[in-house]
Amino acid sequence: MSLKMERKGSEMFVDERRFATDRRPWFGQLPERIGKNFTFAVMGDRCGMALPGVFEKGLAILQDLKPDFVLFVGDLVEGYGMDSEEARNEWEYIDAQIAATGLPFFQTIGNHDFGTQTLVDVWRERKGIEYYAFRVGDVLFLILNTEDPFEELSDELIARVKLAAANIRRDPERASEYVKAFDDEVVASMSPDQLQDVGKARVGLGDEQLAFFENVLASNADAKYTFVSMHKPGWKSDSSSFARLREMIGSRPHTIFAGHFHSLEYSRTNEACQIQLGRTGAASHGEGKGDQNLLLWVSMRSGVPSIRVVHLDGITEPADYPPRHP
Repeated sequence: MSLKMERKGSEMFVDERRFATDRRPWFGQLPERIGKNFTFAVMGDRCGMALPGVFEKGLAILQDLKPDFVLFVGDLVEGYGMDSEEARNEWEYIDAQIAATGLPFFQTIGNHDFGTQTLVDVWRERKGIEYYAFRVGDVLFLILNTEDPFEELSDELIARVKLAAANIRRDPERASEYVKAFDDEVVASMSPDQLQDVGKARVGLGDEQLAFFENVLASNADAKYTFVSMHKPGWKSDSSSFARLREMIGSRPHTIFAGHFHSLEYSRTNEACQIQLGRTGAASHGEGKGDQNLLLWVSMRSGVPSIRVVHLDGITEPADYPPRHP
């Protein structure tokens, strides 16, 4: 286990023993002279079944607002069922959009990014490492891979995902109709036991990954606050590995960000805050306020976070307000 441990204003931690590569799943660098007070944004799922242009709108807004950096909770590409060249093409497009903002952008693996062996191979080719950590002043960030190992989907389910995604790309105005048809087909194919587990997440956190984060936490015991970014919400799973992670975090003040279910939910227990991100471009699976396209804005002030929800559909251009004529 190798950790880069100089104490600076910002630091990156990588499991160099497991990932012998210079590839990295983030864009840009953390500011070297960042202080105790800083801001960052958290973006939700772009996929599955992405609505064209929505994630890009979120990036454009953040480019104007200029947070110190951006966290993303996973599912940047549709992924499932593609061959290597298709996967590379999809990554080429979205990576270029992110790089063009000039913002430091820290990615978390989602099931759409890492859901088949082909996608795993392309990720490793382009991004290298699968989990990591960093520190900004007195604040520690853990970026997990909940697909360690990834969950195999049937060819039939992958075909349904691909069809729904293609329909939405072709006719985004009917997205809710295509999502409902997809959901109805999936539910109809499930057994009673499977239906009982619909709201649960299957979280995988391998032993090497947990050992890495145990080391990071021990080496940063003086951090005043800890953020965790994971794609699937571990608190909605029966995962013993997630339970072990929570034991490692212990009584540290912390917030866990997750995604996957495309709907914003917030809960708090003592010093622990859990936020399931809504979507930032992915298809909606509901009609409530938390199902809208959104992102989070986080302001850190002397080790204490203030979190605000920014609804993208409420942010418009001045040209949307033409003069009124009598």
